[in-house]
Amino acid sequence: MELQLEAVTKSYKSKQVLKGISLTMGAGVYGLLGPNGAGKTTMIRILADVLRPSKGRVLYGGRDIHAVGDGYRAKIGYLPQDVSFYGDFTGRDYLEYSAALKGMEKARAKQRIEELAHSVGLWDDLKRKCTAYSGGMQRRLGIAQALLDDLEILILDEPTSGLDPYERIRFRNIISAYAQDRLVLLSTHIVSDVEQIAAQIMMMEYGTIQHIHTGGEYVQMMEGRVWLAEMPAGQLVEYQNRAVISNVRAKDGCMEVRVIADTQPVPDAVQAVPALEDAYLYLFNYLPGKAGR
Repeated sequence: MELQLEAVTKSYKSKQVLKGISLTMGAGVYGLLGPNGAGKTTMIRILADVLRPSKGRVLYGGRDIHAVGDGYRAKIGYLPQDVSFYGDFTGRDYLEYSAALKGMEKARAKQRIEELAHSVGLWDDLKRKCTAYSGGMQRRLGIAQALLDDLEILILDEPTSGLDPYERIRFRNIISAYAQDRLVLLSTHIVSDVEQIAAQIMMMEYGTIQHIHTGGEYVQMMEGRVWLAEMPAGQLVEYQNRAVISNVRAKDGCMEVRVIADTQPVPDAVQAVPALEDAYLYLFNYLPGKAGR
């Protein structure tokens, strides 16, 4: 099982959102990280066959997904960034309706709905209307929908949006268990969502995949580039306008600042153990004036 993008480009009038992306993915969990506006959702929607590329193509098992047609769509589970629910649907109604659209047999659908409702913590709420769910509950219901059938490919766009820390951990555990012999693509701007479970992490910016490495390779790349420095709060106000800072905390009457820099940023700064988040900020050069691009 292999999913390929061949020179995939997407444009809207004069704006080019994706710029000739070529990529091959097999079984395992892939993380897609990037700032808002990087093109992640556009790429996800093309892979889910919701959107067509302006140029290039997507291949599944060596065949264009548009030639495979319904056979391809039957192999994928897709959780979009925004999930809509019919006003009168209960959680169970929504899952049963989704199972019917996927062509699942009723007995199999009932079994999977019960399994997944327990897994995502919605068993006691299946009789409630979806519109009465909290944002986090709606997100968990969407995750259950995407996992319903025995699929080969799972495509998730910002799947943990609205989930609390405990729910995020539970989600990662579900995906890790599900991902054996399957391809899972998880698009997010939250580093911790992919840090623990993704075998390969792609970093995307300006419509292109800039880097593809394992989490360990990204961390190794940052050896000698992460520093801890102490400074008065007044000095920090000015300093943070010209430095890439990943964390600040009060310590013994001053501020301990985690700085990302190629060389010692200030006298007495000491090297720190790097993390994936440091690599994310470093590779995207997240100076304050550029954040949120």
